[in-house]
Amino acid sequence: MTIFDNLKSVAKVLQEAGKIEQYKQILEAQEKLLEMQKIIADLENENKELRNKLEIKENLVYENNTYWTKRDDKKDGPYCSCCWDSEKKIIRMHPSGNPAFYYCPNCKGNSVKIDPNYRPPYVSRKSPENYI
Repeated sequence: MTIFDNLKSVAKVLQEAGKIEQYKQILEAQEKLLEMQKIIADLENENKELRNKLEIKENLVYENNTYWTKRDDKKDGPYCSCCWDSEKKIIRMHPSGNPAFYYCPNCKGNSVKIDPNYRPPYVSRKSPENYI
């Protein structure tokens, strides 16, 4: 039997015995118990959210103006650095028309995805003497 059930049965006995003052005290105790249960549930939810954010933060890696998560040598992302830095929201960025660019659907920020294997093409440049 829970505390709430115990209080309920005591309240019933007190009501039947005509002990109105004690009955009111039990009702107040029940009300306080319900309030405390709500506070506990809210704190448990907040605790869960904070643990999730801490786990995310421990796995975040900042590269090329975006965040990536790393677990077991696997990289996932990119995630918006603006949203994480300002609001602690992990928002996945979406590719835009150009495959090198990503945008955040939340803050509309842009980023460039840089492939570590990418090498820009060699561009031949003429010396200034050849222009005359």
